This record gives sequence, structure tokens and C-alpha cells, in this order.
Amino acid sequence: MILPALAASALALSPAEGLEPPYQALLTAAAAEEDDAIFTNAVSVLALTRSAERIAAGAARISHRHGVTARRILGLPIAPVTPAPEPAVIAVGTDAAMDTAQAAKRDPFWIAAPASAVQLISRAQSELWTGKVRLGVRADSGDTERLDYTLGLGAERELVGWGFETSATYSYSEVDDNVGRDELILKARGEREAGERWTLFSNTEWERDQVSGFDWTGFLGVGAGYRALQGDKVEWTLRAAPGVRYISEVDNGDYLEGAFDLLSDMELQLSDTMRLESETRLLASNSARADQLFRLNTDLGELWSLEVRYRFRYEFDPEPGFEAGDSRTDLALIREF
Repeated sequence: MILPALAASALALSPAEGLEPPYQALLTAAAAEEDDAIFTNAVSVLALTRSAERIAAGAARISHRHGVTARRILGLPIAPVTPAPEPAVIAVGTDAAMDTAQAAKRDPFWIAAPASAVQLISRAQSELWTGKVRLGVRADSGDTERLDYTLGLGAERELVGWGFETSATYSYSEVDDNVGRDELILKARGEREAGERWTLFSNTEWERDQVSGFDWTGFLGVGAGYRALQGDKVEWTLRAAPGVRYISEVDNGDYLEGAFDLLSDMELQLSDTMRLESETRLLASNSARADQLFRLNTDLGELWSLEVRYRFRYEFDPEPGFEAGDSRTDLALIREF
């Protein structure tokens, strides 16, 4: 009786090998729910394929309390558990794998620590962040008939707790060896969940467009959003934000005015490879305007897609010499990263 007890105690005090990354991620996700029943079920499921000591070591890596709870569920002696380091994800049974593992053990702290931090951050963020580079052409009608070349950059973090999206689009063309368009549009919005359907956000937009009768125009606002529809194939969000509009005109100089931004943003997943987006916007101010934007995106593979975009803008008080309505059509090739 004494020898088995001593052996069990020695096993409990010795560091366990720990769980592989997929199993560790499952156990961590269950612990994050802060529900004892969910954590107990996760431990029980893992026990079907992994050893009790591995599971206990993985739980101890989350916290001391979770380590003790897991040992109690698994029927192990309640004793301090030394969590094992994260196992390396490398091929097993190859000379390269052995060399990599040995090299990792020899790396000094000032090399191993930054490398581990970068790997952890990239693994955690890549699932929420997406980036895009777009290259295309644009055809305008209304104030001018012109074919422009466009270059765009964008980044977006999915709204999980908080979200962020930003974009920059540059358009350029020449007519008879003269610059026909030199336009830059910058947009950014930071958003945070404020309940199951409500959000709070800050929005800013700056646009330089000489064709529209001004040098610069911008808007900065803070408001709230309401996710009217949330489904696998359709999403519809309504946003409203009071703010300030900045306008720089050639004749009237620079000035500020109060404004109110209303936005309807809808996304429809037409098929596995095709998505339609509709954005309706009303910027109410002394020089109010309305925009309607449609985007049809077709996947050309895992990272490439083709986008057709149509925008119609109506200025309620256009500058002299400019039409109230102006439309443009874009065709762009997009690369995601």
C-alpha cells in the first residue's frame, strides 16, 4: 500500500508532457466559458483519447484552479502540477523535426521569447483580420466622361467584441497629356459591441476630388449602430452618427459645419463564391448629399476575387457648373492577405 501511494504522489509532483495545440485550444475555449459543466464535459471528452496527466497539465497551463479541477474530475491526486511548455508543431519521425526541436532548446531567451510572441500574436489575430489590395479601372458619367485607373488598400477586423476597418483608394487619369483626375479617399471606422445587437462606433472620412468642386471634404462623427439582421447569408446594419463636416473649397476657403450621417449597410451571400453588398448613405448638412453603392464580389480562388462596383451620388446643393447627380462604375481585381 505504501509503495503505490508513493508512486502516485511522485507522478503527481512530476511535470506532465501536456496537450497538443488543438486539444489545448479546445480546453482553453471551454475554460473561457466560465461554466463548470462545459469545462467538465471538455475534460471528459479529451479523456477518451488523451492521458489524464496530459489533460491535467494542459488545464494547469490555463490556471492553477483549472488544474486542480481537472485532476479532481479525472480522479488524480490533488497536488501541484507543473505545466509543460507548448509542444512544437513539427512533423514527427523526420531528421529535420529532431534538429528543429534540438535547436529550439538551444535558442537563448532573447531569441526564443520574441519569436514565440510573434507566433502567438499572428496565430490569434489572423482569424479576425483581413487585408485587401485592389487594382482596377473606373468609368465615370455625369460631370465628366473619363476612364480612371484605381489602386486601393484596405484592412478589416471582424466585429467580435470590437472591430475596425479602414481603406484608402486612389484614382488617376490623364486627358490630352493633362491630369484628368487625382482623387484620394480615406475611410476608417472603429466599432465596439454594446449588447446583442447594438454597437458604438467612431467614423471618419476624408476625400479629395477636384471634379466635385472642392479640394478636400471630410467628416468625423460618433454614433450607434443596430444590427437589424444577423444570419449566415444576410447581414443588415443601420448606423447613425452626429458629427462635424470639414469642407475646403477653391472659392470659399475652409469651413466647418454640423452634420448627421445615416447609413444602411447590407450584405447578401448569393452563393459560396458570390457576395452582394449594398450601402445607402445620407449625409445631412448645409451641403447635403446622398450615396448609393453596390458591390458584387466573385471569388476566383482562395485569395483572389473580382469586384464590380457601382456608385451614384446626388448633391442636393451642387456647386455652380456641376451636375447634381454623378455615377461611376469600377472593375477591380482584389488580392486578400
